[in-house]
Amino acid sequence: MLIKDNFDEALKFSESTNEFLSHYQIPPSPVNYSVTYLHISKRNEKLTAELERHVQTFQEVDLIFIEGLFEKYISNSHVIDRQILNPIEKSLTSTLEKINLQVDNVKTSTSNLKKAEKALSKHEHHKSMQNIVAFLMKNIASSQQQQTDLSLNLTRTCGEVSFLKSKLKAASNEVIVDSLSGLYNRRGCDIKLKELDIEQVHSSLAIDIDHFKSVNDKFGHIIGDKVIQRIAKVIKSSISDNDIAVRFGGEEFVVVMVNKTKTQAYVVAENIRLAISELKLMQRDSKAYLPKISVSIGVAQREEELNWTAIFEQADTALYQAKNNGRNRSVCL
Repeated sequence: MLIKDNFDEALKFSESTNEFLSHYQIPPSPVNYSVTYLHISKRNEKLTAELERHVQTFQEVDLIFIEGLFEKYISNSHVIDRQILNPIEKSLTSTLEKINLQVDNVKTSTSNLKKAEKALSKHEHHKSMQNIVAFLMKNIASSQQQQTDLSLNLTRTCGEVSFLKSKLKAASNEVIVDSLSGLYNRRGCDIKLKELDIEQVHSSLAIDIDHFKSVNDKFGHIIGDKVIQRIAKVIKSSISDNDIAVRFGGEEFVVVMVNKTKTQAYVVAENIRLAISELKLMQRDSKAYLPKISVSIGVAQREEELNWTAIFEQADTALYQAKNNGRNRSVCL
């Protein structure tokens, strides 16, 4: 049957995936497993072709190459769920339902046989029939135990698949989220932008920490990292869930204001700037307060160019105007 074939096929692919990882001494982490599974099952032709070319050329596969394939082809967790885990989970669930139905049928048969045995026990001349009923009950009991054991094993496997799904989601987030600030990184930004309709009204904020180099030079990079984290927290708390906050690199941040005009975006920019200017940051060891932190912000709205690069460049131009005009201000282009 189709369900059984899918289940058997998934198990076969899983075994081959583990053999591949073992052969090249690659840890079976969620990222490594998902890339290899897609290659083995040939569900992503471009990934498979690139991996096969790599093996033919170098005769080996390393972690850096596998991670590159993950980022390039399947960093979106929805792809992993749809192409790998959901088919396995569906097969397991369907198989469990069939087994549980069989168990219910067996329970019904056992109940009927017990009734027959009780009725036959009242008549001595039905001794041979009693032996047949006892034989059937013994075999049904054995079959029922086997089905119960299989059901328990499959239930446990379903739990493992669910756990793997959560691990893969976490691994995917590591690829698109900046570990220091908790905001999206550039790759995450690119992925989120693809989900938006660029023809709608969108604005962008380009945010830069003023004189950040002096903070690092005077207090060290650990304190500098803490400053970035606090500012990222202010940015995140000042925008809506639909907006996209990105750490673009170093002390630079970008915010995509979804379905907001530059007038609305400017209000948000000022809220962010004022909230940051009011931060009181203390050095834990010395208990001394750091100098006031400020940011400069450029604001731009999508005009006629239907590409994100143009919007970001306009916001960046406005940011430089804010810097040149004395910093700690927002400029709307």
